[in-house]
Amino acid sequence: MTSAPREISHNSPPIILLGASNLTRDFPLILRLLQSSLKTPLDIYTAMGHGRSYGNWSRVLYRGLPGITRCELWDAFRPALSGNTTPRALLTDIGNDLIYGQSAETILGWVEHCIQQLREHQTQITITLLPEASLGRLSSLRFELTRRLFFPNNPASLADLKSKVRDLNQSLSALADQDQISVVSAPQEWYGFDPIHYRYSQRVSLWKTILSHWDLPELNGMAARNHWFDSFYAITKLTPATRRRWGKVMNKTQPVRILSEGTRISVF
Repeated sequence: MTSAPREISHNSPPIILLGASNLTRDFPLILRLLQSSLKTPLDIYTAMGHGRSYGNWSRVLYRGLPGITRCELWDAFRPALSGNTTPRALLTDIGNDLIYGQSAETILGWVEHCIQQLREHQTQITITLLPEASLGRLSSLRFELTRRLFFPNNPASLADLKSKVRDLNQSLSALADQDQISVVSAPQEWYGFDPIHYRYSQRVSLWKTILSHWDLPELNGMAARNHWFDSFYAITKLTPATRRRWGKVMNKTQPVRILSEGTRISVF
């Protein structure tokens, strides 16, 4: 996935990827699956990042990112649209905001805001549910270890979290009644000791399951490998358009990467 100094002209419909840590860590794997299946230069617009919120600024260590609904992606992908193409969009990693103390109703409103803007362009949308089964088997001790490791400043309770996850999943599942929206459940086997991040051994299989709702040719039979160093690609190579670093707002021209076969990656 080396970048090239030139841009190859293509007319691929935009692919819009919205999420947080799972999307960030597995982005190279997703990219390989899409490239192998579509066999054409891609035009990817993504808002992702560890700890990413759908509605508010979020911070991990010294780095801050705007809420997905507030970022520049929504204006950026529109010029890439053409009348005879159907954009594809993925909304995943929706549960972070529960740990941040937001209600299920507030988060659903942010998701619906994203959907409304995507549906203006007849976008084919896939939404992944929260890991309700994994969290349902979570002990208080494991919950505290997970919370202190990933969200140390957010004193959520396990009982409250489980209730909110159930309510939010029910609301998200109801969205599947709308045209061009697919909702994908998150089975227990996708997770290990860590109840919110995908198990390494399951990543190739589960991403094929998620992406299969886009009717990608040859996806399920495709050979793909998961690499441990994939986790570092987005952090080191995909600088977002707007971020805070030690409190200072910094900007980056997009697309941040143009790959050798012409794929453009814009990060927000």
